[in-house]
Amino acid sequence: MQGNPRGDRESEDWPGRRPPDEGIRHRLRALFAATDDEEAVDALISDRGREIEEQTERLQQTIESLERREEQAGRLRSAVEEMLRHGSAELDERQAELAALAVELRAREEAVREQERDIALRKQELGAVELRRAAVERREETATEREAALEQAAADVRDRELELAERERSAAVVSDLAPPAAPEPEAATHLLYVARDGWQLVERDGPVPPLDAAVEVDGVALVVARVGHSPLPGDLRACAYLEPGHGAA
Repeated sequence: MQGNPRGDRESEDWPGRRPPDEGIRHRLRALFAATDDEEAVDALISDRGREIEEQTERLQQTIESLERREEQAGRLRSAVEEMLRHGSAELDERQAELAALAVELRAREEAVREQERDIALRKQELGAVELRRAAVERREETATEREAALEQAAADVRDRELELAERERSAAVVSDLAPPAAPEPEAATHLLYVARDGWQLVERDGPVPPLDAAVEVDGVALVVARVGHSPLPGDLRACAYLEPGHGAA
Protein backbone atom coordinates (compact mmCIF):
# COMPACT_ATOMS: atom_id res chain seq x y z
CA MET A 1 0.00 0.00 0.00
CA GLN A 2 1.44 3.32 -1.08
CA GLY A 3 1.15 6.66 0.61
CA ASN A 4 0.56 7.42 4.25
CA PRO A 5 -2.95 6.33 5.22
CA ARG A 6 -2.78 8.09 8.54
CA GLY A 7 -1.84 11.41 6.88
CA ASP A 8 -4.65 11.03 4.36
CA ARG A 9 -7.17 10.85 7.15
CA GLU A 10 -6.69 14.54 7.86
CA SER A 11 -8.02 15.49 4.44
CA GLU A 12 -11.65 16.56 4.04
CA ASP A 13 -12.36 13.71 1.59
CA TRP A 14 -11.36 10.99 4.06
CA PRO A 15 -14.40 8.89 4.91
CA GLY A 16 -13.62 8.76 8.61
CA ARG A 17 -13.47 12.52 8.98
CA ARG A 18 -16.74 13.75 10.52
CA PRO A 19 -17.84 17.11 9.32
CA PRO A 20 -19.88 19.29 11.72
CA ASP A 21 -23.45 18.12 12.08
CA GLU A 22 -24.78 21.56 11.46
CA GLY A 23 -23.17 21.84 8.05
CA ILE A 24 -24.64 18.50 6.98
CA ARG A 25 -28.02 19.31 8.34
CA HIS A 26 -27.95 22.72 6.66
CA ARG A 27 -27.09 21.18 3.27
CA LEU A 28 -29.68 18.47 3.66
CA ARG A 29 -32.31 20.98 4.68
CA ALA A 30 -31.48 23.01 1.58
CA LEU A 31 -32.20 19.88 -0.48
CA PHE A 32 -35.53 19.40 1.22
CA ALA A 33 -36.44 23.08 1.61
CA ALA A 34 -39.74 22.53 -0.18
CA THR A 35 -40.97 19.98 2.35
CA ASP A 36 -42.99 20.95 5.37
CA ASP A 37 -42.14 17.96 7.62
CA GLU A 38 -38.82 18.96 9.14
CA GLU A 39 -38.95 16.24 11.78
CA ALA A 40 -39.15 13.54 9.15
CA VAL A 41 -36.22 15.06 7.33
CA ASP A 42 -34.21 15.25 10.52
CA ALA A 43 -35.02 11.63 11.29
CA LEU A 44 -33.98 10.56 7.80
CA ILE A 45 -30.79 12.58 8.05
CA SER A 46 -30.00 11.00 11.43
CA ASP A 47 -30.56 7.51 10.03
CA ARG A 48 -28.35 8.24 7.03
CA GLY A 49 -25.71 9.74 9.29
CA ARG A 50 -25.67 6.69 11.53
CA GLU A 51 -25.36 4.42 8.52
CA ILE A 52 -22.50 6.53 7.19
CA GLU A 53 -20.77 6.44 10.57
CA GLU A 54 -21.15 2.64 10.76
CA GLN A 55 -19.78 2.23 7.27
CA THR A 56 -16.95 4.62 8.16
CA GLU A 57 -16.09 2.56 11.26
CA ARG A 58 -16.19 -0.65 9.28
CA LEU A 59 -14.00 0.93 6.62
CA GLN A 60 -11.58 2.19 9.26
CA GLN A 61 -11.39 -1.28 10.83
CA THR A 62 -10.77 -2.77 7.40
CA ILE A 63 -8.01 -0.21 6.79
CA GLU A 64 -6.40 -0.96 10.15
CA SER A 65 -6.60 -4.68 9.44
CA LEU A 66 -5.00 -4.09 6.05
CA GLU A 67 -2.26 -2.01 7.69
CA ARG A 68 -1.57 -4.77 10.21
CA ARG A 69 -1.46 -7.32 7.42
CA GLU A 70 0.84 -5.06 5.43
CA GLU A 71 3.16 -4.75 8.41
CA GLN A 72 3.14 -8.52 8.85
CA ALA A 73 3.77 -8.97 5.14
CA GLY A 74 6.66 -6.51 5.37
CA ARG A 75 8.16 -8.42 8.28
CA LEU A 76 7.69 -11.71 6.44
CA ARG A 77 9.23 -10.22 3.32
CA SER A 78 12.21 -8.99 5.33
CA ALA A 79 12.61 -12.40 6.96
CA VAL A 80 12.38 -14.14 3.59
CA GLU A 81 14.92 -11.75 2.05
CA GLU A 82 17.26 -12.35 4.99
CA MET A 83 16.85 -16.10 4.58
CA LEU A 84 17.51 -15.78 0.86
CA ARG A 85 20.65 -13.74 1.52
CA HIS A 86 21.91 -16.29 4.03
CA GLY A 87 20.98 -19.14 1.70
CA SER A 88 22.74 -17.47 -1.24
CA ALA A 89 25.87 -16.87 0.83
CA GLU A 90 25.85 -20.45 2.08
CA LEU A 91 25.26 -21.71 -1.46
CA ASP A 92 28.24 -19.67 -2.71
CA GLU A 93 30.39 -21.16 0.05
CA ARG A 94 29.25 -24.66 -0.83
CA GLN A 95 29.95 -24.07 -4.51
CA ALA A 96 33.43 -22.79 -3.67
CA GLU A 97 34.05 -25.87 -1.51
CA LEU A 98 32.80 -28.15 -4.29
CA ALA A 99 35.06 -26.42 -6.80
CA ALA A 100 38.05 -26.87 -4.49
CA LEU A 101 37.14 -30.52 -3.94
CA ALA A 102 36.81 -31.04 -7.70
CA VAL A 103 40.29 -29.58 -8.26
CA GLU A 104 41.71 -31.78 -5.50
CA LEU A 105 39.95 -34.83 -6.94
CA ARG A 106 41.38 -34.19 -10.41
CA ALA A 107 44.85 -33.83 -8.90
CA ARG A 108 44.47 -37.11 -7.03
CA GLU A 109 43.20 -38.89 -10.15
CA GLU A 110 46.20 -37.62 -12.09
CA ALA A 111 48.52 -38.80 -9.31
CA VAL A 112 46.84 -42.23 -9.35
CA ARG A 113 47.22 -42.48 -13.14
CA GLU A 114 50.89 -41.53 -12.83
CA GLN A 115 51.41 -44.20 -10.18
CA GLU A 116 49.66 -46.78 -12.37
CA ARG A 117 51.95 -45.89 -15.30
CA ASP A 118 54.98 -46.15 -13.00
CA ILE A 119 53.82 -49.53 -11.69
CA ALA A 120 53.25 -50.83 -15.24
CA LEU A 121 56.74 -49.67 -16.26
CA ARG A 122 58.27 -51.31 -13.21
CA LYS A 123 56.42 -54.53 -13.98
CA GLN A 124 57.86 -54.50 -17.50
CA GLU A 125 61.35 -53.86 -16.15
CA LEU A 126 60.90 -56.59 -13.55
CA GLY A 127 59.72 -59.02 -16.24
CA ALA A 128 62.80 -58.23 -18.36
CA VAL A 129 65.05 -58.71 -15.32
CA GLU A 130 63.37 -62.04 -14.55
CA LEU A 131 63.89 -63.19 -18.13
CA ARG A 132 67.56 -62.17 -18.06
CA ARG A 133 68.04 -63.89 -14.70
CA ALA A 134 66.39 -67.07 -15.99
CA ALA A 135 68.66 -67.01 -19.05
CA VAL A 136 71.72 -66.49 -16.86
CA GLU A 137 70.64 -69.36 -14.59
CA ARG A 138 70.21 -71.64 -17.61
CA ARG A 139 73.65 -70.65 -18.88
CA GLU A 140 75.16 -71.28 -15.46
CA GLU A 141 73.51 -74.69 -15.30
CA THR A 142 74.79 -75.53 -18.78
CA ALA A 143 78.28 -74.33 -17.89
CA THR A 144 78.20 -76.35 -14.66
CA GLU A 145 77.17 -79.46 -16.55
CA ARG A 146 79.92 -78.90 -19.12
CA GLU A 147 82.49 -78.38 -16.38
CA ALA A 148 81.38 -81.59 -14.69
CA ALA A 149 81.59 -83.47 -18.00
CA LEU A 150 85.06 -82.05 -18.69
CA GLU A 151 86.24 -82.92 -15.19
CA GLN A 152 84.92 -86.46 -15.63
CA ALA A 153 86.63 -86.75 -19.01
CA ALA A 154 89.89 -85.43 -17.54
CA ALA A 155 89.64 -87.94 -14.69
CA ASP A 156 89.04 -90.74 -17.19
CA VAL A 157 92.08 -89.63 -19.22
CA ARG A 158 94.26 -89.52 -16.10
CA ASP A 159 93.09 -92.98 -15.09
CA ARG A 160 93.86 -94.36 -18.57
CA GLU A 161 97.25 -92.68 -18.63
CA LEU A 162 98.09 -94.18 -15.25
CA GLU A 163 96.91 -97.58 -16.44
CA LEU A 164 99.00 -97.36 -19.62
CA ALA A 165 102.03 -96.19 -17.65
CA GLU A 166 101.64 -99.10 -15.26
CA ARG A 167 101.35 -101.53 -18.16
CA GLU A 168 104.43 -100.07 -19.82
CA ARG A 169 106.41 -100.40 -16.62
CA SER A 170 105.26 -103.99 -16.24
CA ALA A 171 106.19 -104.79 -19.84
CA ALA A 172 109.60 -103.14 -19.37
CA VAL A 173 110.30 -105.17 -16.27
CA VAL A 174 109.31 -108.36 -18.05
CA SER A 175 111.48 -107.53 -21.04
CA ASP A 176 114.44 -106.73 -18.79
CA LEU A 177 114.14 -109.98 -16.87
CA ALA A 178 113.67 -112.12 -19.97
CA PRO A 179 116.81 -113.53 -21.62
CA PRO A 180 117.77 -111.92 -24.86
CA ALA A 181 116.10 -113.68 -27.66
CA ALA A 182 117.06 -113.99 -31.22
CA PRO A 183 115.74 -111.19 -33.33
CA GLU A 184 112.37 -112.01 -34.65
CA PRO A 185 111.15 -111.12 -38.03
CA GLU A 186 109.22 -107.94 -38.39
CA ALA A 187 105.65 -108.30 -37.07
CA ALA A 188 102.99 -108.78 -39.65
CA THR A 189 100.40 -106.76 -37.67
CA HIS A 190 100.32 -103.91 -35.20
CA LEU A 191 97.80 -102.23 -32.89
CA LEU A 192 96.31 -98.75 -32.92
CA TYR A 193 95.23 -97.24 -29.58
CA VAL A 194 92.48 -94.76 -30.47
CA ALA A 195 91.47 -92.21 -27.75
CA ARG A 196 88.11 -91.01 -29.11
CA ASP A 197 84.76 -91.20 -27.31
CA GLY A 198 86.44 -93.51 -24.83
CA TRP A 199 89.24 -95.74 -26.15
CA GLN A 200 89.53 -98.75 -28.38
CA LEU A 201 92.21 -101.01 -29.91
CA VAL A 202 92.29 -101.51 -33.66
CA GLU A 203 94.41 -104.20 -35.31
CA ARG A 204 96.08 -103.32 -38.61
CA ASP A 205 98.30 -105.28 -41.01
CA GLY A 206 101.85 -104.28 -41.67
CA PRO A 207 104.43 -102.44 -39.59
CA VAL A 208 103.48 -99.81 -37.06
CA PRO A 209 103.30 -96.24 -38.49
CA PRO A 210 106.02 -93.82 -37.37
CA LEU A 211 105.60 -90.87 -34.98
CA ASP A 212 103.47 -87.94 -36.26
CA ALA A 213 102.22 -90.09 -39.13
CA ALA A 214 98.61 -89.51 -40.28
CA VAL A 215 96.34 -92.50 -39.82
CA GLU A 216 92.68 -92.72 -40.81
CA VAL A 217 90.34 -94.74 -38.60
CA ASP A 218 86.66 -95.06 -39.58
CA GLY A 219 86.97 -92.07 -41.91
CA VAL A 220 88.54 -89.83 -39.20
CA ALA A 221 92.09 -88.52 -39.64
CA LEU A 222 94.29 -89.10 -36.56
CA VAL A 223 97.96 -88.50 -35.78
CA VAL A 224 100.44 -90.87 -34.13
CA ALA A 225 101.35 -89.25 -30.82
CA ARG A 226 103.48 -92.08 -29.45
CA VAL A 227 104.73 -95.55 -30.44
CA GLY A 228 105.06 -98.18 -27.72
CA HIS A 229 104.27 -101.73 -26.71
CA SER A 230 100.85 -103.27 -26.88
CA PRO A 231 98.81 -102.64 -23.69
CA LEU A 232 97.58 -106.24 -23.81
CA PRO A 233 99.38 -108.61 -21.44
CA GLY A 234 101.76 -110.94 -23.23
CA ASP A 235 101.28 -109.15 -26.55
CA LEU A 236 104.66 -108.19 -28.04
CA ARG A 237 103.30 -106.29 -30.99
CA ALA A 238 103.92 -102.61 -31.36
CA CYS A 239 101.12 -100.11 -30.68
CA ALA A 240 100.65 -96.62 -32.11
CA TYR A 241 98.80 -94.27 -29.78
CA LEU A 242 96.62 -91.97 -31.85
CA GLU A 243 94.99 -88.63 -31.09
CA PRO A 244 93.08 -86.09 -33.17
CA GLY A 245 95.23 -84.02 -35.46
CA HIS A 246 95.20 -80.20 -35.78
CA GLY A 247 92.81 -80.33 -38.70
CA ALA A 248 90.53 -82.99 -37.17
CA ALA A 249 87.30 -82.16 -35.46
